[in-house]
Amino acid sequence: MSPQKGHTISMSRTNSSPGNFDGSIGRPMRLAEIFIAAEHALKQTISSPELWKSLSSSEEFEQKYLELTKGAADNYHRSWWKRHGVVLDGEIAVVAFKHGKLDQAAESYEKVCALYSGEGWQDLLAEVLPNLAECQKMLNDQAGYLLSCVRLLSLDDELFLTKERQAFQSEVVRLAHSEMKDPVHLDVSSLITFSGNPGPPLELCDRDSGILSVTVWSGFPDDITLDSISLTLNATYNTDEGVKALKSSTAIVLHPGRNTITLDLPPQKPGSYVLGVLTGQIGQLRFRSHSFSKVGPADSDDFMSYEKPAKPILKVFKPRALVDLDAAVSSALLINEHQWVGILVRPVKYSLKAAVLHIDTGPGLEIKESHVIEMESYPGVLQNEDDQVQNDGSQINSDRKFESLTLNDGKIEFPNWASDTPSILWVLVRAISDTLSRGSSSG
Repeated sequence: MSPQKGHTISMSRTNSSPGNFDGSIGRPMRLAEIFIAAEHALKQTISSPELWKSLSSSEEFEQKYLELTKGAADNYHRSWWKRHGVVLDGEIAVVAFKHGKLDQAAESYEKVCALYSGEGWQDLLAEVLPNLAECQKMLNDQAGYLLSCVRLLSLDDELFLTKERQAFQSEVVRLAHSEMKDPVHLDVSSLITFSGNPGPPLELCDRDSGILSVTVWSGFPDDITLDSISLTLNATYNTDEGVKALKSSTAIVLHPGRNTITLDLPPQKPGSYVLGVLTGQIGQLRFRSHSFSKVGPADSDDFMSYEKPAKPILKVFKPRALVDLDAAVSSALLINEHQWVGILVRPVKYSLKAAVLHIDTGPGLEIKESHVIEMESYPGVLQNEDDQVQNDGSQINSDRKFESLTLNDGKIEFPNWASDTPSILWVLVRAISDTLSRGSSSG
C-alpha cells in the first residue's frame, strides 16, 4: 500500500460522520434517527423475509427462538447428545413458564432435573428443582410437589439455608395433613434410612416374644412426627416364612440425625431375619423407605450400603431347654411324715422373669398347700459357654435372697430377683402309703 492510499483511508475513517461525508464533523444523531438508520441497515443486510419477520417484534423473536431451540434439542436427542438436548429443554421451560404454559414448563424441567440428578450435579439441580416445584404447586400436582420437596430436602445442606429447608419440610407436613384428593405414596429413601444397631443380632427361641431395636436416620431439618410406622422382616433362608411386619402402636417423633426406636416383636419361626422395608404415615401421606442407614464411617458395622450383604438383625432358634430343674437333696422320704424337698432351678441363657412353675406330685405324694414355700438364691452354680454346670465356688449374687411364696392350684410365681440367677425352692411334702407304717423308709 502506498503512503498516499494509507493517508486517504485514515482520513476517511477519522472524519466520517453519519449523513455527512464532506470531511467535517456534524451534529450527533438523535435516537429516532439511529433507530431508522439501523433498521435501514438491517433491511439492506438481511435478505430473508422470515428472519426479518422474526426481528420485527419481541413476540416474533421469542417465537423464532423457541422454534430454533426446540429443533436443536430434538437433533441433540436424536444424535444421542442428550445432555445438550436436555440443557436446551431447560431454556424452553423458562420461556414456557414465563408465558404461563405450566404443563410444558413442568415437563421440560423434569427432564432437566432427571439429567442433573442422574449425573450427580447437585449444584445445578438446586437451581432448577425449585422452578419445577413451583410449577407443580401452581398446577395443584400434590404428588409431584411433595416429591420435589423431598428431593430438595435430600440435597446437600450447604445448598440451601436452614430456613429454606425448614420451609420445604413445612410444605410436606402441611400437604400431608390437608384434604388431599388421593392418598399419596412417596418414597423417602433419601431422607429416612434405617439399619440394625451395632453388635450381634437379637437371639430368640421359637415362640419367644421380644423387643427389636432399630436405628433410624432422619434427614429432615426439624423434628417430624410419624403417625404410624411399620418395619418388615425378611427371612434369609426360610422361604416359607414370607414377610413379617412389625408395627408401632404409638406415634414416633424423629429428631434430625440418628434415632433409636423399639418395636414389639411377636414370636417368630426359626430362621435368620434381615430388615426389609420401612413404611408409615404422616397425616394422609404414606411413605416408604428401602434404604440403609447413613450413620457411621464406611468401614464400620454401623454403615450399610447396597454393596454389603444385609446384616441379620434377628436369629430365631429351634425350641431348646430354657430352664434346668434338679433335686437339691437326693435322699429317701419317710412315709406319712412332712419333709422339705429342695428343687434347684437354673436358667439356661434365658430370663425367667414372670415365670410360673407348675407342680404335679402324682399319686403317693402330696404338698401341704397351706404351708408357705420358701425360695432362696443358690450362689454356687454358674453357666459356662457349653451349657455345662460348673461348681467353682463363685457367687452370682453377693447377697443371699429369700422369699416366701404360696402355691395356688399347683402354680408358683417366681419373684423378679430369680429371673436370671439359680435358686432353690423348698417345698413341704408328705409321702402317703396305706401298706407301710408311719416313719418307714421309701424311695
